[in-house]
Amino acid sequence: MRVAILHNLRPEQSVGAFPDDMYEEYDTSDTISAICAALADLGLTPVPLVADRQLPCKLQDGQFDFAFNIAEGAGRRCREAVAAALCELLEIPFTGSDALTLAVAQDKAVARRIVSPEVLVAPGRLVEPGSSDMSDFRHLRYPVIVKPNDEGSSKGIGPGAICGSLEAALERCRWLGENYGAPALIEEFLPGVEITVGVCGNGSERRILGVMEIAPADPGMDGNRFIYDVGTKRDWRRRVRYHVPARLPAQTLSIIEASAFAAARLLGCRDLARIDFRLDEHGVPHFLECNPLPGLDPEQGDIVIMCRGSVPYAELVQGIILDAGRRLDIPIR
Repeated sequence: MRVAILHNLRPEQSVGAFPDDMYEEYDTSDTISAICAALADLGLTPVPLVADRQLPCKLQDGQFDFAFNIAEGAGRRCREAVAAALCELLEIPFTGSDALTLAVAQDKAVARRIVSPEVLVAPGRLVEPGSSDMSDFRHLRYPVIVKPNDEGSSKGIGPGAICGSLEAALERCRWLGENYGAPALIEEFLPGVEITVGVCGNGSERRILGVMEIAPADPGMDGNRFIYDVGTKRDWRRRVRYHVPARLPAQTLSIIEASAFAAARLLGCRDLARIDFRLDEHGVPHFLECNPLPGLDPEQGDIVIMCRGSVPYAELVQGIILDAGRRLDIPIR
């Protein structure tokens, strides 16, 4: 079985790229090699395909039986949906969520509207570039966190993302508009623990891979202001401690798992997804976002770190295509 590995490669050197996290979502060649090795162990023939403008022709001419999709795409809010839409057009079965889910999950404001009220979200507002009507934002409690509405991998989240006043938040929105060309999402900042949850499988066979707490490595750091931003992720060995399972009461863990299942169902996630939460000052979890194409970097992918000690890397990758095969009633061999 020939399997196309749909991906976007991170440049080895991105000198002059601005912003400097422009390619943060893209994968390294080491990740692609690790995925290919895992699929080859199943007896499959993996063929890496970069998801660029030539992808339609490469997919059509490649005689592929399946596609393993981790392509982030290029452009704005619908970029992650393009590779999946091409597979649907060409009738090539593929792993992961369909184009609709990939598009709505990329847009944080839309994802919030879909999961709420069944899953709690922090109070927040969307700011379109150049918007001048700010009357609705004075009702938010400060501090707030300001992030690009349709970016992933914590792009655009760094020093200055937490704002203590409306004026600071509006300045951050302006900066994001200039540098990322994206609407900004302003959310009340939740001071509790940050949690990420891995969900795999489909329908009644959905299961939790793990519930991971993301905590600052330095006990003296103000955990209430700790955010898992780009700089922290790049320096994760020194600045982060991961706890699996999360150090939370059993009742809270149960609520988080139920919320993750609900979010995956409401958003239409398939095969694998990672869903992020943060607790408020009362310990109540709130949905932050869903990543239906979670990173599979064998060293620093959050879902990979979450599974260390429970699911070997090859088994994690193989599980994605095996779940997709069961979903589509296609034997994977």
